[in-house]
Amino acid sequence: MKKLILAILFVAFSITNSFSQEATFVTSVEGIKEYSLPNGLKILLIPDAAQSNVIVNIVYGVGSRHEGYGESGMAHLLEHMLFKRSAKFTDIKKTIADKGAQANGTTSYDRTNYYEVLPATDENLKWALEMESDRMVTSGILQSDLDTEFSVVRNEFEMGENDPSGVLNERILSTAYLWHNYGKSPIGSKDDIERVPASRLKVFYQKYYQPNNATLIIGGKFDEKKTLSWIKEYFASIPKSKTEIEKTYTVEPVQDGERFVELKRNGDLQYIGIAYHTPSFSDKEFAANDALISILTNNPSGILYKTLVETKLSTGVYGSAQALKDPSYSYFACEIAKDKDINTVQKAFLETMNNVPKMTFTEDDLKRAKNELLKQFENTYNKTLNLSVAMTEFIGAGDWRLFFINRDNIEALTITDIQNAAKKYYLQSNRTWGRFIPEATSERTKVSDTKDITALVNGYKGKAMEANTDTFEASVSNIIKSTEEGKLASGGKYALLEKPAKGNKIEGRLLLRMGDEKSLSQKSMIASLTASMLKLGTKTRSKKDINDQLDQYKINLSIQGSVNGLYVRISTDKANLSNTLNLVQDILRNPSFDAAEFEKLKLETKNGLEANRNEPQAVASEELTKLTSMYPKTHPYYSETTDESLATLNKITLEDVKNYYATFYGGSNSISSFVGGIDKDTIKKFLSSTFDNWNSKITYKRIPTQYFDVKSSDKTIQINDKTNAFLIGKINLNIGEKSPDYPALEIANELLGGGTFMSSRIPQRLRETEGLSYGAASFFQANAIDPTSDWGVYAIYNPTMKDKLTTALNEEIQKAISKGFTKEEFDSSIKSWLQNRQTMIGVDEFLVRELRENMDSGKTFKDYEDFETKVKNLDVQKVNTAMTKYFDPKKLVIVQAGDFVKK
Repeated sequence: MKKLILAILFVAFSITNSFSQEATFVTSVEGIKEYSLPNGLKILLIPDAAQSNVIVNIVYGVGSRHEGYGESGMAHLLEHMLFKRSAKFTDIKKTIADKGAQANGTTSYDRTNYYEVLPATDENLKWALEMESDRMVTSGILQSDLDTEFSVVRNEFEMGENDPSGVLNERILSTAYLWHNYGKSPIGSKDDIERVPASRLKVFYQKYYQPNNATLIIGGKFDEKKTLSWIKEYFASIPKSKTEIEKTYTVEPVQDGERFVELKRNGDLQYIGIAYHTPSFSDKEFAANDALISILTNNPSGILYKTLVETKLSTGVYGSAQALKDPSYSYFACEIAKDKDINTVQKAFLETMNNVPKMTFTEDDLKRAKNELLKQFENTYNKTLNLSVAMTEFIGAGDWRLFFINRDNIEALTITDIQNAAKKYYLQSNRTWGRFIPEATSERTKVSDTKDITALVNGYKGKAMEANTDTFEASVSNIIKSTEEGKLASGGKYALLEKPAKGNKIEGRLLLRMGDEKSLSQKSMIASLTASMLKLGTKTRSKKDINDQLDQYKINLSIQGSVNGLYVRISTDKANLSNTLNLVQDILRNPSFDAAEFEKLKLETKNGLEANRNEPQAVASEELTKLTSMYPKTHPYYSETTDESLATLNKITLEDVKNYYATFYGGSNSISSFVGGIDKDTIKKFLSSTFDNWNSKITYKRIPTQYFDVKSSDKTIQINDKTNAFLIGKINLNIGEKSPDYPALEIANELLGGGTFMSSRIPQRLRETEGLSYGAASFFQANAIDPTSDWGVYAIYNPTMKDKLTTALNEEIQKAISKGFTKEEFDSSIKSWLQNRQTMIGVDEFLVRELRENMDSGKTFKDYEDFETKVKNLDVQKVNTAMTKYFDPKKLVIVQAGDFVKK
């Protein structure tokens, strides 16, 4: 009887405890619902029925702001360690790779996050939740893992050291902040990264990786009720931390005078950067400051743009404000050609910034800035996967609802708000750039402390919104069934896939094929310049008009040209589709080819080429192309060296560009695809009116690619004063996608170095096991029509590790060829590969590109499915045989570039 009573009491306690662990609804704002568990875990659900994928993103309230003495870079180093092992998942990277998930982790000042994107199935969602719950509290943090991983993080640190503009930014911020950790780069100190023991890192982990310091975000397609039950299953049993997580309290003193820093090291461009102390993201004045930055830097109407870029003093100027929890900073920078007098640019830059507090702004300025900022908001909000990741920043800044409150603040902005921000924050005494000037008296700026965010967001509901319930089955058969293909009177082809998308977002891709081998000889540079000129003005719209309308109609538009054709990428929504297509038509059909814009473009292109002269990745890649691509100089596919490109650029005139447009551009070989909340009739009318009756003077004839039988070679290029080196190698292969061996080679590359999330042998050996490289992998590219392809490898590493890295890389390639892959490896890779492809067909950007490429190469989505069938019919023996046949080290051409002399 006593046992029965105890049993009843135990059941009663279990039921009570079960109910106590239920997720409690907290609030809902514009389709996002917040819940909480008793252990303090916050939960955000962002459902999107139009999605076919699901994302799990967990955000921890720890970043470089929380690091103490000797701990710089610890939050970032810990991020790397959490991809090692936990109690249930002994190899987390392999687990992620086996799932074919798109995954990452990032660390910033205020937060750290980890996310996985997968096809929306119950199994995938439960796997991601279980994995994140397990590594929340059971990660190993072993010294043996740290001994290899710190080298990888150091390698990442050294990559940043190769970028002079990035290093200048760090130096300026470390001078602007004397005490607050915002003056320290999240990647940390090289010495701290190398010396921190695993025991100290584990204490840091145990303190901050707790449910009451975390927010779990689920976005995409999922069942809310089941998801909450699984969250309860995996997270509710984790106890709330017994260790109090103290609030940081360091306040940066008011800056008491202009500060200066100078950086001298190897590089090819000059830079000037300026930082100001400005409000935190939760401060209402953040929106006014953000709008002011837009007014100053907008291309082409911005005040700084007109002062520095239009006058050709600089090739580019930009500015941004960081969304941070504590009082933040705004940063402005410009790049300057090496042959320009930096003092002249410096004088113009600083004088313009000196005048900011005295400037007056117009309604047009306000409208343009608001349009730009609100477009950014909508582009984030209407792409659920992006929104689920972007929430990381707003949670780090204090609360996810700040995203909407800041939107409201932008909408309510007045000219007075911007004037006040200009007067308050843009004082000389509040800036750090380069020169110290003693002053007896000086004006001061005090940035407001972080507001009571709890009170600010309490009860906030946001705007009313329509429920999105439409779904779309992400399957090849449904894609084929739902896609309308057609042909224009001109001969152009199109494919239209109408499907639900959040915010009725639309992705469009246009391709104009043109010319033939003879007519396009030595036209690569002019093809690129002609395409770049299209957005710089039409006969009815100035560059300023175009940029204003891109923001007003929430359009993302990119145009690129090569001897392969003109590539246009469009992203908009259904409400703005007509305006978008009218603008695109005007840009394509009525370019003005403004002389002043052409000169600016040439200068910008020149600086871009010059900037790569001493970059290891650019130098090594250029040399590899020279050694493996043997097209004669007269062939359109000939790849110029930097010196040749500069010489070509110098000779091209505006008349050359105009003639190229008049000779080659036309609509008879157009290929167009649109996906999302489209209006088919509107798009068809646009395609017909744009491409019909527009004929180029030269008939298009596809230029085939060629196979070059190249002997093995190994070349090392010395570049002084670079802390990072780059290795890249390639083998030319005489096969294409139509080859019977193509599927086997695809999987062979996956296993050797191309697998998802660093799961394959090369990154496992070079990064995970030995910590020799921050990034190492292999790649395989095959032509859809011609029997040409290439297989290659690359690695980013410390120059002192050159011999060890080269030895390890060669050993892994030889081992794979001599012993082959195991059936276990093969089975795991096939599963991951298939899952990743399923993920991709749930992404509109992939679908629209695939539809265009299919029409261009004579394929259909049925080929996508057929290729998967061929891969499923493979076995490990076929893969090993194909790898041995084609991945011949005796034909591998390798180039390495870096500073191999400096010790």
